[in-house]
Amino acid sequence: MLSLHAEGIQNNLVLLNGPIGCKTYYTFSGVDSLIRRSNLWTLGDELRLEDAMDDRLLRSQFCIGSPRIPATNLRYSDYIFGTAEQLHRALNDLFSERSYDLFTVIQTPGTSLLGEALEPELDAISKEFGIPHLFIESPGLSENSMIGYDEATVRLMELLCDKPCTNKKASKIPSINLFGFDAHEKFPEGGLKEITKLLKLCGISVHVAAGMNCPITDFRTIAQADANIILCPERCKKTAEYLRSHFPIPVYETGGMPIGFDLTEEFVRGISSLLGTNCEPALDYIEESRSRAFYFIAHNMGNKGFPKDLRYAAEGEPSVLRGYVDYLSGYLGIKPKVIHPLYLQCHTENLIQEKLHELHCEDALEQDIASVNNVILLAGANTIVELNTYSDNIFGIETANPGSGYIHVIPKTYVGCTGALYLLEQILNGTKLLRAWN
Repeated sequence: MLSLHAEGIQNNLVLLNGPIGCKTYYTFSGVDSLIRRSNLWTLGDELRLEDAMDDRLLRSQFCIGSPRIPATNLRYSDYIFGTAEQLHRALNDLFSERSYDLFTVIQTPGTSLLGEALEPELDAISKEFGIPHLFIESPGLSENSMIGYDEATVRLMELLCDKPCTNKKASKIPSINLFGFDAHEKFPEGGLKEITKLLKLCGISVHVAAGMNCPITDFRTIAQADANIILCPERCKKTAEYLRSHFPIPVYETGGMPIGFDLTEEFVRGISSLLGTNCEPALDYIEESRSRAFYFIAHNMGNKGFPKDLRYAAEGEPSVLRGYVDYLSGYLGIKPKVIHPLYLQCHTENLIQEKLHELHCEDALEQDIASVNNVILLAGANTIVELNTYSDNIFGIETANPGSGYIHVIPKTYVGCTGALYLLEQILNGTKLLRAWN
């Protein structure tokens, strides 16, 4: 997760210092959720295959078919004589292909345990190429990925953020910084697009969305925004503490992603009240989306009635599950069969516990998700595929990476109004496949 979030800084080379196998997880766990824009987007003449393929980079011994998050490809001798020489060789090779604004070297757990003092070597490389760098050790084996996300955000702010400006330029449009988006999410690009739209309707602009392809120049000016918004507390415990102690602007914690109509309305009202703007246009947009949802619910269930046997199971971070439960149970009236929170070490399980208690569905936390049947299942593809081996009546909705390999060309999301309608679309179709009316 350290590398996934660091890669969310535009034009940042993220390199794992470890064996080539260490990049496999990152290659297949969400690095393609964000499109990294290049000169390809501005070509005006005829496009050529080589413009898009990065053939030289794909064949590099440090990339092995995927230019995203390469590894130094350490061998046996490197673990005996040290990794500095191979690290320098890898960076030289990668810098010869592209220019970068920043490079981040992340030690894999095994390499971290060698105890090498690589900072002098990296300082020399930074000076040689004129590129700032970030060096992160990760000695903890199988550490919580949300902790890694949090650590990477703080380290990036320590390196890149300028000191707060005392004479900040006045602007007619208030702006905010967003923290909590993650490349591991299923649809981060579509989610950011939806939240940006909602805030724009409130007369608020997004200054920096951390980890979402934001340029270094924007990241340096975090202090120029009017507020910092925390979307997912699991990912932002240290981040929120750093923001409060280093920047003289308010930090607003939403308690989770705005999933469903009610939480989306709560989201826009809260931020609009914080910054003193008019949120009525955003509320009108939410109401229009509610009307569209009601039409399709009534149209599809008016004749047959609500499917009595319909249940759902969900897996994810507590603050994200809170949104799914609020929408599926609180709005659509579907009872949860199993709710399986992940990353409980982040101490946010109270968010989902309180929501389930509010809906009198606390028993869903005590059930085993591996034993579910006859449910709509919200989870990553790994869980969906595994549970389908035990059941012949599950409709899976992929809400996290890694995915099943389906290529999404149009940006999608489960956040805000667009997300609520997209999720409803899948649920309505899922009820037919589940034979829930039988």
